[in-house]
Amino acid sequence: MKRIHLLFLVLPALFLFDRASVSQTERKIELNAQGVLARVDGILKYPPGIVRGAMKHIRPDGTSSFLSFKGLISGEDSLFTFTSNERGDQLKILYNLGGEEIWVYDVPALKLLHKMGIDKYDEILSTNFTYIDLAHVSFQSNYTASMQGPAFIKGADAYKLALHPIAKDGEYGALTMYVTRDRFIPLRIDFLDRDKAIFKFMTIAKVLENDTRTIPVRYDMMNIRQGTVTIMNFTGFDETASFDKKIFRPEKLGE
Repeated sequence: MKRIHLLFLVLPALFLFDRASVSQTERKIELNAQGVLARVDGILKYPPGIVRGAMKHIRPDGTSSFLSFKGLISGEDSLFTFTSNERGDQLKILYNLGGEEIWVYDVPALKLLHKMGIDKYDEILSTNFTYIDLAHVSFQSNYTASMQGPAFIKGADAYKLALHPIAKDGEYGALTMYVTRDRFIPLRIDFLDRDKAIFKFMTIAKVLENDTRTIPVRYDMMNIRQGTVTIMNFTGFDETASFDKKIFRPEKLGE
C-alpha cells in the first residue's frame, strides 16, 4: 500500500514539472517572435531628416497614376506632403507619437481630419497604401507575434510569423510576416481581413545599406481583390536637415 501511495504522489509532481517546462518553452518562443518584431521595427523606421519619393498606382487595365511625396522626419513626428503633377499639393499627413496619432489635411478642400479607429485604414489618394501603412507604427507594440516555423521565400531563409492585433477596432484581422533570418528584413507581409482571408500583401523589393543601417527604398503593395499594384519608391534622403517642432502640430497643416 505504501508503494501505491508513493506512486500517486510522484506522478502529479512529474506532471507539474512537465507543464512548467512546456510553459517556459512557449514563453521563450513568444519572446523570440517579439524580438524579431523589434528588429523589423528598426528596419522600417524612417531615417531622420528629409525623405523624397514617388508612388505609382497601376490598375488592372494597365493605366496608372503618379504621386510624388516629401517627408519631414524628426523623432516620433513626421509630416508627408503628396503632390500630383496636374493638381499640385493634394494631401498632408501628420504623424505624432510614432504614428499612433494621425492628422490629414485635404489641401484642395481646406479640410483637417483626425484619423481615428477604422478611419486610419482609409486608402491614401486611391492607392493601396493606407494611412496606418505609411505610418510605420511599431509592430512590436501593436501586435502579439508567434513563430510559425522556418520558411524559404524570394531565395532567402526566413522566419514566418503570425501577428494578431492587440486592438480589435482595425481593418486587419491578422498579419503573416516573412523576415530574413540574417538581417531581419521583412520580405513580405500578408494582410488578412477580419475573416482571416488575405486581401493584400506588401513586399520590400529593394533596400539601401550603409555603415549604420539598412533602409528599404522600394515597397510594392498588391491588392488581390482589386487587381491593383502600388509601387512606392524612396529616391532621396537628407539626414542633415532639422525642423522647428511647430510644423508637427495639427493646427499648422493649413498654413
